[in-house]
Amino acid sequence: MAHSKVLGGRDHVNVAIVQTAPVFMNLEKSVTKACDKIAEAAAGGAQLIVFSETWLSGYPYWDEGWNSASAAWNEMRERFYDNALLIPSDHTRRLCEAAAQARAVVAIGCNELDETPGVHTIYNTLLYIGSDGSILGKHRKLRPTYVEAAFWGAGRGDDLFTHPTDIGRIGGLICSEHTMTLVRARMIEQGEDFHISVYPGAFDLWSGPKLEVMDDSGKFFPGYASARAHAVESGCFVLLALSYLPEADVPADFPMRDSLNIEYARGGSMIISPAGVPIAGPVYGDTIIHAKCEARMIKLAKAIIDTNGSYARKDVVTLNYHYSNRAAS
Repeated sequence: MAHSKVLGGRDHVNVAIVQTAPVFMNLEKSVTKACDKIAEAAAGGAQLIVFSETWLSGYPYWDEGWNSASAAWNEMRERFYDNALLIPSDHTRRLCEAAAQARAVVAIGCNELDETPGVHTIYNTLLYIGSDGSILGKHRKLRPTYVEAAFWGAGRGDDLFTHPTDIGRIGGLICSEHTMTLVRARMIEQGEDFHISVYPGAFDLWSGPKLEVMDDSGKFFPGYASARAHAVESGCFVLLALSYLPEADVPADFPMRDSLNIEYARGGSMIISPAGVPIAGPVYGDTIIHAKCEARMIKLAKAIIDTNGSYARKDVVTLNYHYSNRAAS
């Protein structure tokens, strides 16, 4: 019998990244599309299905400031609020039913509206759903980057846990959280067979003329570099899911269309082995990316560098997680 510490005792797990546009800023239709794509990916054999950052129902690619046109800002903010996801809700019930019917674990990014009565903060959240249709957990982005702080609150950090499933232990982080070295160390410490890494696109911050432009080089710094480093350091598979949003999929009546910057949302998703070597991608365009992740790849990586074992050296350094009083599931 295969060792149960790797991929739940399986020889391999088939994974998929759904790289397609949501129905931008339309939660109801995006949930319907997500359910259809879960079924499509599962029909292709996927046991783990991943969607990109804030796929429900779109990343805020537009510009805002005190000089924003009032009417457009008012309409956009109402739309952003009305299409944020409550967890749990009828929308999550439908997603859970789709995952159960597909018998697949699902990780999907969303704009999440705080469920606490009287609180109206929206978070950038990664939602995990089990193959039995249960909600495994969620993770709220710890620090919205730059102008993202105008849209999302900061997560508390009490959700930095990985989730055991029948296909292995799964964790993940959102975009620039991968530059937070101690946070990545926390995920590695928890043990991951699969790490979910989600971004709004393959962007370049340096070449101009805009601050974020498409990285046509195929190198996507920092995304590819961080994802490959995490794969090596954790000895796990990394599913790097990048958003795809063509201009034709933005509604003609979108109130802040003139300030949209979606040129870098062309996909470029990648699936990376525990050796840091891509086994699929980067792939661009509207598609579903599949890969077969073999248990032997983790076993061989751990035979050289056992991150939480012989390489941990906890007699020398340890990580202090402030919510460690909550036991990992």
